This record gives sequence, structure tokens and C-alpha cells, in this order.
Amino acid sequence: MVVACQTADTVTTVKGLQRGARELNPVVLAILSAGGVAGLVAAKAGVTLLVLQHHAEISTGVLATANVITCGAAVHNASVLSKLPPKPGPGEKAESE
Repeated sequence: MVVACQTADTVTTVKGLQRGARELNPVVLAILSAGGVAGLVAAKAGVTLLVLQHHAEISTGVLATANVITCGAAVHNASVLSKLPPKPGPGEKAESE
């Protein structure tokens, strides 16, 4: 579940940013400012690997809470994405251009 939630949050965050959404989480915004999308992907992968490595030592309540928050963020991101105009394809101009 940890991998699925982290992946969903990362993918929906990146797709949203590519389509003009803005990041509201100050921690994620700082990571994006410092390292861009590659930095975000690296940070999310690092957190996921750390959780997987120490999974047995982390209480089920903490894991469940983290999964609910992360998957909840992905659901929110997907909702935002559903309201954004589609990303222009190659050779197409964005509506604002």
C-alpha cells in the first residue's frame, strides 16, 4: 500500500504541475524549488524505500495514517486534474497563448 500511495501521489502531483496546477504543500514546494520534479521523485522514492526497510518497526497505526494521508492527497490531485484543461499535444498551442 505504501508504494501504491506514494506512486499515485507523485504521478498526480507531477501531472498536475505539468498542466498548470500549483503545489500547496510547503514541504513539497521546497523540494520542487530545490530539485525540480527529479528532486521530488527522488525524495518520494527515498521515503518509500525507508518505510519499506523499516516497515516491521513502524506501528500499523502510523503506517495506516500515512497511507490515508498520501492516498488522500493523490485523490485530491486527481480531482484537481479532472478540472484542468488537457495538456496541449505536440505542435498545439495552449489556450492562453
